[in-house]
Amino acid sequence: MTAPALSVTGLRAYYRTSHFGVEREVKAVDDIDFQVGVNEIYGIAGESSCGKSTLIKTIAAAIRPPLKVLAGSVVFNFGGRAVDVYRAGEREIDGIRWRHLSYIMQGSMNVLNPVRRVRNSFVDFAFRHIGRSTAEFTRVVVDHLKRLHLEPEVLDAYPHQLSGGMRQRVAIALATVCRPEFIIADEPTTALDVIVQKGVLAMIRDVQREIGSSLIFVTHDLAVHANLCHRLGIMYAGRLVEEGPTSEVFRQPLHPYTQHLVSSLPRIGDAEPKKGLEGAPPSLADPPSGCRFHPRCPVAMDVCRGNVPPMVTVAPGRRVACFVAAPESRP
Repeated sequence: MTAPALSVTGLRAYYRTSHFGVEREVKAVDDIDFQVGVNEIYGIAGESSCGKSTLIKTIAAAIRPPLKVLAGSVVFNFGGRAVDVYRAGEREIDGIRWRHLSYIMQGSMNVLNPVRRVRNSFVDFAFRHIGRSTAEFTRVVVDHLKRLHLEPEVLDAYPHQLSGGMRQRVAIALATVCRPEFIIADEPTTALDVIVQKGVLAMIRDVQREIGSSLIFVTHDLAVHANLCHRLGIMYAGRLVEEGPTSEVFRQPLHPYTQHLVSSLPRIGDAEPKKGLEGAPPSLADPPSGCRFHPRCPVAMDVCRGNVPPMVTVAPGRRVACFVAAPESRP
């Protein structure tokens, strides 16, 4: 069997702060396990503030205080070479960034310098990894921009001179120009209108297929996941609660939270009003005991209030953390 492109095991990352003698701990990523296959698009879904962005920052080793990794491992497989990003040295991590592992950040202006031309951003990110003369490097970049339907003149523009869709395509070009084996995309279509979003998603899919890379795609938009991802992981309050092939998760959601997400999607011809989920997501600084969804769960039992449901396999390729959906996991 081919080794997975990414293995995340027991990952736990908390925000820890101390102000005026008061210590605070936010459990943003709490004991998460999953794998991403070679040439696979793996989606991570969940409502806002469930820990999606913190999870992928942790996976990309792009964390800054007060975020701290407390336990677990993040192991990438780059051409048969295993790299644990939290055991590797700083020089090794610096060597794999952009060349083997790239990151499409949420919002293009988070990566493009507003006072420098786009050309300089490509030089900063990719020149040393591509390792060619200046003229050859420019030719590689121009050819790559054409794949994303961008003209060479974009290189001489400042970010504010480009539209939102063009800036996002530039950000995608930056993340893929080195043809990395693994790409992480954090809600890259959030600020785009539907038409531009469709084009950007098609470009991400085409580039991923062309270079044969693995991709983690994070968004709260389930419709995007349905059209792009091979497998889908559902997060709630810092934990992964369900995982499976995207089509199966939509056809037969197992976890009560996933069932609510899928049932809330609008459907053509369905005039019935959609009912919102009662309550609010818990504070990750003081999450409820047991299953973190139990205060809002319509089928919660006593066992859910005092015990954390383990993530168990219930069918080939399907995992769920729920005592109702997987009664065999009850203590």
